[in-house]
Amino acid sequence: MNLALQIKMFVQIRPWNLSDSDFVMDGSQPLDPRKTIFVGGVPRPLRAVELAMIMDRLYGGVCYAGIDTDPELKYPKGAGRVAFSNQQSYIAAISARFVQLQHGDIDKRVEVKPYVLDDQMCDECQGARCGGKFAPFFCANVTCLQYYCEFCWANIHSRAGREFHKPLVKEGADRPRQIHFRWN
Repeated sequence: MNLALQIKMFVQIRPWNLSDSDFVMDGSQPLDPRKTIFVGGVPRPLRAVELAMIMDRLYGGVCYAGIDTDPELKYPKGAGRVAFSNQQSYIAAISARFVQLQHGDIDKRVEVKPYVLDDQMCDECQGARCGGKFAPFFCANVTCLQYYCEFCWANIHSRAGREFHKPLVKEGADRPRQIHFRWN
């Protein structure tokens, strides 16, 4: 028998409504980008409303959830964002680092980390020590949660207790990466 005839192809078609990409849970709360998390590894069928409900059940205080979509294909990328109305919920979420998303037949472990913003000034010097350039580093440690220029990062994180903090750097669209410094 011909091998090509024995292979069966299965294609699963999952429709996606663009309206499922964003959900405002509490419109009375202002969206604070500094209380927003990045959720990586989101199952593609999961809608923003479902992500919001899961995170609100786990941490409370969710005011917005969004599913990132490919600009050309208009289909989910497998990542999302959740904004919280209070610092306690935000810190609880980023402290967890991983969350088990359970909804219907979906059961997946996803990564949670602070959402790193573009074009932020250094929270320490407001650009005075870096020629007014935007801060390239964000410290995701709950004792910091601030943006730093290179000078201020080195100064603040050479102090006892902070030397092991790892900065996040926005790399491409919504892709923070960790960098490592060597202290001489």
